[in-house]
Amino acid sequence: MSAVIGVLISIGFIILSVITGGDSITALLSAGSAMIVLGGTFGSVITQFGPMAMLQAVKAIVTLIKPAPSNIALFINQVADWSNLARSQGSLSLESVLGSTNDPFQKKGLQMIIDNTSQEDLRSIFGILSDNAYRADMVGADVWEAAGGYTPTIGVLGAVLGLIHVMQRLDHPAELGPGIAEAFTATIYGVGAANLCFLPLSARIASAAAARNRERQIIVQGFVLLSEGKSGTLIKQNLQSFLTEKKAKAAGGGNDGKFGEAAGQAA
Repeated sequence: MSAVIGVLISIGFIILSVITGGDSITALLSAGSAMIVLGGTFGSVITQFGPMAMLQAVKAIVTLIKPAPSNIALFINQVADWSNLARSQGSLSLESVLGSTNDPFQKKGLQMIIDNTSQEDLRSIFGILSDNAYRADMVGADVWEAAGGYTPTIGVLGAVLGLIHVMQRLDHPAELGPGIAEAFTATIYGVGAANLCFLPLSARIASAAAARNRERQIIVQGFVLLSEGKSGTLIKQNLQSFLTEKKAKAAGGGNDGKFGEAAGQAA
């Protein structure tokens, strides 16, 4: 949600500067410029990535507005309980908790533990699944980054088209000033959309994707330790070292490790 608020704050201050300068807000409004910049940008993005990627990019913004809650602290407690259950009753006993696990990534891990998948195969399969999930999460960031690259150039294109229209009406001097002003609104739209919206959104989506990928790595580590038959206490201590102090406390422990602090700051 803060990402959208930041975009609105940026646009709001620009509009405020226009108003305090004594100009009318209508000076920034141009349907033709908006159509050139936004239509040209999204057309270029669809050409590069395809319509499905564009849809994923829009969904990524929705995810920023209403992000899915992190359940990594819950997972650490769960995998510790699973370890205690498997050590006392065998790995087949984990079938009793398989149906109550909603996360498909975790469910896949439990199934591999139940099937006595080797640690080498477990790491390999999880590595592929994690890479695929990360690439899917990064589609939105790539799309908006590309859009941020196209819009300034298309804005210049719109300005040139507007100036061509003005030059064709030199016999109407009264129309020159408003015509030139309207022509340059395309440049404002192009540069503004890129630097106030598209590029910041791309960076924020990429940061969220990286944070989710780090959580997946913790999950992988948890299942590897589970496959090794480590105790629940040792698994919790190991996984909590990857978390910030706040998240580690939520998982039932503390964290003094520098790695965990750095990872949490990036998240």
